[in-house]
Amino acid sequence: MSVGSVWLVGRFVSRDTGPEHNSILSPFLTVVGLIFGALLGFTVVVGWQQFLSAEVNVANEAAVLTTLYRQTVAMPQDEQTQLRQQLRDYARALQGPEWGKDDFGKIGHEGRSALLEMYRIAGRPQPSGATVPVNQQFLSELTNLAADRSTRILDSKPRIPPLLWCSLICGSAVLIVLTSSMRLRDNRAHVVLVGVVTVLLGLLLYLVFTLDHPFGPMGVTAQPFAHAVTVFDSIDRS
Repeated sequence: MSVGSVWLVGRFVSRDTGPEHNSILSPFLTVVGLIFGALLGFTVVVGWQQFLSAEVNVANEAAVLTTLYRQTVAMPQDEQTQLRQQLRDYARALQGPEWGKDDFGKIGHEGRSALLEMYRIAGRPQPSGATVPVNQQFLSELTNLAADRSTRILDSKPRIPPLLWCSLICGSAVLIVLTSSMRLRDNRAHVVLVGVVTVLLGLLLYLVFTLDHPFGPMGVTAQPFAHAVTVFDSIDRS
């Protein structure tokens, strides 16, 4: 892209252009660079905050899972066995190949079923007619788990609007063209200079894209849920 931009601008701007050409073009390049830099910096900061929020929410969801598993220790054996199986099914559903897919927010039938089944098991009346206190606490934590799950699904949706993406891409193109329009004595050095600017802009745009897709290949992983399963095993052994 940098080579093509320098070559294309060279077709319209003569190589013998005097130094006054750069002095006239320099203020425009400065203004565009400042405006685009502010827009890009704002987008990166907002995207980074959303990425961190998604990462923290996944950690909280896994932490609630381990808390729920520990609470089953005080429950009757039959109920304990059923709830622990559902908790394992829930954690296993979030470690499969669906993690990070484009339709990640739409997938999760196994996790949804396990969540509803836990509500049914913990909320059913006891034979004596009384409610076990630990069940009330379990249902309260289960509500937190459902809230974290809903937040995670919402976080999987891109937040940056298409209009902002158009502004970022167009701003990058304008900045590359203006840099290509500067005149240097060494044409090879000019191509290298424009190439460095192009690579830097490309990396920053890719960074914004990655932050806007927190559950993508380079985003938040399912490691907290794998750790939760490890904690489940240690509780069973103890």
